[in-house]
Amino acid sequence: MNRPLKYKLGLALSGGGARGLAHFGVMQAMNEYGIRPDIISGTSAGAIAGAMLAAERYPEECLRFFVRKKMMHFARFTLSKSGFMSMSKMRNHLQEFLQIQTFDELKIPLVVTATDVTNATSVHFDQGELIPRIVASCSIPLLFTPTQIDGIHYVDGGVFMNLPVRPIRELCETVIAVEINSIDQKQEAANMLRIAERSLHLTLASNSRIDRKLADLVIAPDNMIRFSLFDLDRAKEIYEQGYVTAKEVLKSFSVSRKLQRVPEN
Repeated sequence: MNRPLKYKLGLALSGGGARGLAHFGVMQAMNEYGIRPDIISGTSAGAIAGAMLAAERYPEECLRFFVRKKMMHFARFTLSKSGFMSMSKMRNHLQEFLQIQTFDELKIPLVVTATDVTNATSVHFDQGELIPRIVASCSIPLLFTPTQIDGIHYVDGGVFMNLPVRPIRELCETVIAVEINSIDQKQEAANMLRIAERSLHLTLASNSRIDRKLADLVIAPDNMIRFSLFDLDRAKEIYEQGYVTAKEVLKSFSVSRKLQRVPEN
């Protein structure tokens, strides 16, 4: 006998650096359609966005957290041999914004995907101390120092699973996935930085294919490659791209009315 599914709607949010601001635009569009996820799954930037949304912060409030900020507002250089920068400042800012200690305090269940670099496997956190696990999910290898939790070193969840549909697929009737790393099939890489960034994009696109196929609906804003991983100067533009795309996609989503909640008396 099949077990009943635990959640009606799951939302999976991909990683992608500053492009993750598009997640807030998508969530604003979902709010306007009366669609609220019952569980959220996030990797890297999607873990940050997922935590904010799971705490039921308004999308525009989340956007303001990043507007007029630079990358070094959230990171600092370090002399560590395991990475150029530390995310300790991001940890502090998230704690101040969320005012939440553990997963259990969130209003919506959240699953955060990180990579256990020692044992070469994906790990999906849904309990324990929240902020360290979000930071672990965002720790891009070499760029940021790994995050140590209970003696294990973790790096960015996108190494193995940048679009985390699988952690919640069997729990949900319907899963909406938001993929924010659309890339051009052909693009010149003119220098070392561009080569490295494009190589990362291709890796993320490759490991997201299986999860895209598992989702019931994929919201993927076009031409996101025009935004760099750290393009916080264009926060409002990225947010708007997510919002406009989601409004159009959700309009034609055949089960959107089924997902809408009936107001409580």
